[in-house]
Amino acid sequence: MSLPHCDDLFIKFFDCWYDDTWRDVRGTEATRPDLYQIEGDSEYDARDFSPLNADGQSESASLIERIYESAVNDWVTFLKVKAPVDISWIDAWDRFYDRAEISKLISESEPDDFANGYVVSCCQFGAVMGKVLCDHEPNLQWIYSWPYWESSLFHPKTGTSIPVFHWAIKKMSEYGVDDGFAAKIKACCNVLNRQS
Repeated sequence: MSLPHCDDLFIKFFDCWYDDTWRDVRGTEATRPDLYQIEGDSEYDARDFSPLNADGQSESASLIERIYESAVNDWVTFLKVKAPVDISWIDAWDRFYDRAEISKLISESEPDDFANGYVVSCCQFGAVMGKVLCDHEPNLQWIYSWPYWESSLFHPKTGTSIPVFHWAIKKMSEYGVDDGFAAKIKACCNVLNRQS
């Protein structure tokens, strides 16, 4: 069984929630690279790179926190996980969402419903990955954007941005279904530490 490509799923489930202004701001038509460099001074922090004002950043942060809390509450009902959230939660998600489960989720999700299962699942996975990455690499900061799934983690020492919600879309597609995201998180932290 083959799943759709991550870019096709992004266009199907996420693109419809942007207006033309935010499509221009994002500067790409589909998913972002796993890691990319942001030009700037090493003393910059994430707030300097956000396209949002302080109120917008606060709203985006609040939405990410709410989706994270919903993941914590939901995942214990169908995954073999216990608090506190750690990298074992990523591994449990990875194991549960194989091609068959992802295919089922896609088929049950209506693209024009903002609360459809595919969008919610990707956003929950992205928020949990963000938490786990920050636990492994405390120097990471959120660059808040809009919609909130355009937010990414920023490593000030290297100028690296990590678009965790796009990682989630990749996992939930043919592109990344077999990647092993617990290992990917560890590898990402190792790369950041070597570059620092």
